[in-house]
Amino acid sequence: MSTIAIACGGTGGHIYPGLTLGAALEQAGFSTFFIGSSTRMEKDKIPAAGFSFAGVPVRQLNKKRPISSLLNWWRCTQQAKQILKQQAPIALIGMGSYITVPALLAARQLGIPIFLVEANVVPGKANQWLARLAEWVAIAHPLTAKAFPKTATHLTGYPVRSEFGQVERKQGAQLFGLDPDLKTLTVMGGSQGAQKINQALAEALKDLLADEKLQIVHVCGASNIEQVRGLTDLYASHPRYRLLEYVENMPALLAATDLALSRAGASTLAELMVCEVPVILVPGQFGGGHQKNNAVSIVEAGAGLLLEETQLSAQTLTQQVQNVISNTEKLQQMKQNTKQLNPGSASQHIVSLLLNSLQLSQKETVTHA
Repeated sequence: MSTIAIACGGTGGHIYPGLTLGAALEQAGFSTFFIGSSTRMEKDKIPAAGFSFAGVPVRQLNKKRPISSLLNWWRCTQQAKQILKQQAPIALIGMGSYITVPALLAARQLGIPIFLVEANVVPGKANQWLARLAEWVAIAHPLTAKAFPKTATHLTGYPVRSEFGQVERKQGAQLFGLDPDLKTLTVMGGSQGAQKINQALAEALKDLLADEKLQIVHVCGASNIEQVRGLTDLYASHPRYRLLEYVENMPALLAATDLALSRAGASTLAELMVCEVPVILVPGQFGGGHQKNNAVSIVEAGAGLLLEETQLSAQTLTQQVQNVISNTEKLQQMKQNTKQLNPGSASQHIVSLLLNSLQLSQKETVTHA
């Protein structure tokens, strides 16, 4: 059985799509293993999902200490090279972020074919830099192709777990103690939460919950739970407000969601679009502003609204939510517009491309021999 390596890590936005792709590869008859950081969440999440994992202590590039950073990458590349020699994969797929750099450089040195997956409209620096080493890049947005002028690109969408879009609304509502006949607003800031979103929502709860046809699920992030509990103490027992620090079964929650308020991470957006959930987007201002570009693509397709973090307040949040949630026709049109943005078959598409590329590579090897 041939082995495929997947390099990913750092955040759930890179890890979970990688796991989804790993499962699709195994269904196609490959053996898979993952390589990432030995200090980040993937060291626990990936083995827990039943996959083989190896980590290296890679650190983010520190511009104030460039020599130390480059030395770390060199050492990690040597470690990654030993791991790849031991596992002997026939290809390596990189899911983006600096955590993949050592594995991709090691694969290049060993002559292992490299393929990349890029979810953001404007690619991350790691994939922009490493694309020249890749056979092709699978992209989620047509505009992304412009960033890879010297590398082939394929528009595939972004890998999303098969459970997304498959749960019935009533089932999802029951799991979270919600009323399926009420409109549901789900507020989330990614796996780490978003402090400014949490603050604005806490201040807006009085006005939002005045609408008796609205219920709210607030996913605040584990690192913020105590602070948010303090801010929302008055509503702790409110029948139409649920405060959660983290949600493991996101497919079920999104099945019961009519409108989301969220950051604009690529993985989260892919999940929302597959589940046909319109969204009010508050893009984070980190990472070179890549979330703003992701958000604009959703807004331009008519599937979401943009609310800049600098404009975020209890008043603007309330106004945006009420303008959508109370307008059934607008909400339904936004829901309809989500369907064009992320096909649920991205994993299968990427696997098919990989199979084709590897078969061509093998034929070329035989021909040249």
